[in-house]
Amino acid sequence: MDLPSDWTLTNVKESERDLLEQLLQFYLYDFSEMDDEEVDESGRFRYPVTGPYGREPGRHALLLRVRGKPAGFVLVDERSPIPGSEDRRYVREFFVMRAYRRHGYGAAMAWAIFDRFPGRWQVEQIGPNVGAQAFWRRVIGAYTAGRFSERTEEREGLTLVIQEFDTSAKAVTWTERDR
Repeated sequence: MDLPSDWTLTNVKESERDLLEQLLQFYLYDFSEMDDEEVDESGRFRYPVTGPYGREPGRHALLLRVRGKPAGFVLVDERSPIPGSEDRRYVREFFVMRAYRRHGYGAAMAWAIFDRFPGRWQVEQIGPNVGAQAFWRRVIGAYTAGRFSERTEEREGLTLVIQEFDTSAKAVTWTERDR
């Protein structure tokens, strides 16, 4: 997989918290096509979970920049919230702004977090988000050379698609791959 080189992925600083919240609004807007969430009276989507990310151990908020400009983010849990899966890492949220999609930045960001946090992983998508399912199958498949499993489960009235894989033995930087 050919990945771009004009991007960075850094921990969100306190001074970038407002930026993270703004990017989250774009993410929730995109996601509103697939769920029933609506904006509040101030025109904002509510998402109460970002507070601990980047502030508490085991909860990471990372900011994607392309050519120095904000382009997306990822929230990572070192302990999966899926019952019985606490020994796995988990992608809580993953977002690339539309202008940067289909240029390899999402794959580069995904591979970077897999490298940064080696171990067993779970990545979950809701059933209606077939685009995300195709993306994660392609990216995880390329990263693991096809060594991942996928299952579907029902939880809280939603169909969820979950990919599981292990990056423990493969923690190399993306620049060392496919070049």
